[in-house]
Amino acid sequence: MDIRQKAEKAVQDACAAISATLDEDQAKKVSDVIERALVDVMREAAKEHSVAARACCSPDDDIAHKITDEINRRNDALIANLQGLR
Repeated sequence: MDIRQKAEKAVQDACAAISATLDEDQAKKVSDVIERALVDVMREAAKEHSVAARACCSPDDDIAHKITDEINRRNDALIANLQGLR
């Protein structure tokens, strides 16, 4: 399940929890908000992982930078793919 599907499922679950119904446009807008929040969380997690990689590998800065670069590269690719799903 991709992020868009998770966002749409979250909207459905939220509507069911409060016994509400949304029209298609409203549901899309709420899904967009949830999707952006999930992407933001993933970016923050990637930054935290980069910091952790640098901290744990501080004696060998070259390895830390390689790990950080790889994390950032993969995160950028993931975000680009997710945005392409829109």
